[in-house]
Amino acid sequence: MLRTNTMYCLIALMISVSGCAWETGGTDKDAGDQDGNNTNYPPPPYGTDYGDTIENFRLDEVLCGTGGANSRAIYAANFLDAKATLITVHAGWCSVCKSQATTMEAGLYQKYKDQGFRILLVMFEDEDGGSEKQALMDYTCTYRDRYNMTFTLAVDPGAAVMGQFFRPTQAGTPLNMLIDNNMVIRYKVEGVIPDVLEGNIEAVLSEQD
Repeated sequence: MLRTNTMYCLIALMISVSGCAWETGGTDKDAGDQDGNNTNYPPPPYGTDYGDTIENFRLDEVLCGTGGANSRAIYAANFLDAKATLITVHAGWCSVCKSQATTMEAGLYQKYKDQGFRILLVMFEDEDGGSEKQALMDYTCTYRDRYNMTFTLAVDPGAAVMGQFFRPTQAGTPLNMLIDNNMVIRYKVEGVIPDVLEGNIEAVLSEQD
């Protein structure tokens, strides 16, 4: 009887530990491990324009899995280890965003990731303009699969956080903002696919070689 009970306990433990399989939005290492109180984060003042240091904002990183989308906290501080990070903010109804999404994985992330480049894609509304968190996370996983993205994805319903950096309208979406490892905005444009983005990424990366 003791052996049988022990076996049942082990089986129950294995089930509870395995749970559901979750994948991050991409392959960036341990993107959500920090608690936002990183002592290495640059001090204020903070701002939202070119040349300003961004605040250590918090978003919800999207974890895509067979049981549906889940999330965990992610902070700007999670990207301190990158030489350059592209923060790009999309919406499901944004045709310009979808055009950009087709080239981001192969044209940017895979091209520069081994040099210390990372991408954070933030979705603030789905195709219908909805921003309910769970529905938005599910849509973001669909977006990830459609464009074969392996970098970090997050949601910001209604652009409650990222709205300080751009106009969350058709004219202002997408936002593309490049930051260096000091969390300083080195390039920023909204509403278009920037044709000088690669040159700016290369310039920031080369400064830290």
